Amino acid sequence: MLHSIKIYLLCLPFTLLLDYIWLAKLMQGFYQTQLGPYARVRGATIIPVYWAAAIVYLLLPLGIVLFVLPRVNQERLAVSSLAWGALFGLIVYGVYDMTNMATLERWPVRMVWVDICWGCFLCGATTWFAAAASPWMQ
Repeated sequence: MLHSIKIYLLCLPFTLLLDYIWLAKLMQGFYQTQLGPYARVRGATIIPVYWAAAIVYLLLPLGIVLFVLPRVNQERLAVSSLAWGALFGLIVYGVYDMTNMATLERWPVRMVWVDICWGCFLCGATTWFAAAASPWMQ
């Protein structure tokens, strides 16, 4: 259990850093354009509800540690961790984006696919990072 807690605590800043680079630096304009009236924008920046964002960043690595890492094959670490992590990202981001697509008027299809692909990458990369770091966290 202590090992899982260490891995979880290692995944938190990694996930947050990757998502920050993606959302705030690389794709900020894309998300502002795609979200339009749905976005909480002040000036030229999307301002999240911080407590809700904190819950997301606490839950995403928790899901990876509890549900994905146990499936990773240590003998094929790179392929296994990237594949299982990407599948987890597809499920989590897919549920979010497709729920929005089903329930919100004019939810942008382009953003759905970009966001799902990002979720696959983010969760795959985080799973790989956690699996690769795991032996050193014993």
